[in-house]
Amino acid sequence: MNRQNIKKMPVIIRKYPSKEMPQIEFNTFEIGNLSDTWTINIKDNISNQWNSFFDNLGDEILSKNFAHQDIMYYPGMNSTAPYRNYGGPLTRYKVRNYAPIPLNEEITFSGSVTKKYVKRNNGFVTFQLSTYSKNSTLLQKHWRTFMLPATEKEKSNFNEEADIDDENQNNESIKKIEQITLLCNQERFDNIEGPGESTAHTNIDIAKARGMKNTTAQACISIAVINRYLTKQFGNEFLTNGFFDIKLIKPTFANDTMICNGELLKTNNKDSLCKVKIETQDNRLVTIGYGGIKKEN
Repeated sequence: MNRQNIKKMPVIIRKYPSKEMPQIEFNTFEIGNLSDTWTINIKDNISNQWNSFFDNLGDEILSKNFAHQDIMYYPGMNSTAPYRNYGGPLTRYKVRNYAPIPLNEEITFSGSVTKKYVKRNNGFVTFQLSTYSKNSTLLQKHWRTFMLPATEKEKSNFNEEADIDDENQNNESIKKIEQITLLCNQERFDNIEGPGESTAHTNIDIAKARGMKNTTAQACISIAVINRYLTKQFGNEFLTNGFFDIKLIKPTFANDTMICNGELLKTNNKDSLCKVKIETQDNRLVTIGYGGIKKEN
């Protein structure tokens, strides 16, 4: 890897300048690697600011030398630069942890498009982010799937993907895991989005123009809540062998309270599996999936 070709990237808040590029649609990228490799150095103050967005959930479990694994969300979102504005919602997020994310040292990451498909006549694109230490040790991979605008002609090049049965649905619960909660107020949305950003997360007129009743929570809030919920359950092992795979099925609105619950379905010397979900105070299911520990053979 030629480090002279590695570009700097903001860690949180600031979007990478889009240079007036159009929104990302189904046909913007082909399957394959994105063009650039990026570098970041997550300083203590940046990690502390990120954690404050989520009321420091799970911080008591984490070593002061590491960041929470969810801090790689915005670098992933920015990895499509100079394109930055996604033309549709994030519907699925998967992550696989291999080593802790260190503070105060340089790490690199690069993005790729790993899958494009059509389901229920909608176009979906999956973006992968791979993150490495300064010694080229793999720290994390995560995948973000978006439903993006697609023409009928573009969709005609892909077969309709069928629903896949949930292979874990017949696992019985071993025990329930203590819930955690987070209030999704407008101040939180504004702090995450950062100054100068006018989006459906911060501007109610934009949200209503998209058919929403109120401003909506950023996807990173659900992701961070699930990540910290599992970090509290599994401790440091989640940083090295943890995973989760969640679907974001409904929006969370300003002044909703997220309530994260889970059940332990399986545990042994090698693997652990939990079913996780986030509901709001009025019992709307907004996020659902699985997570746990999976050790390499």
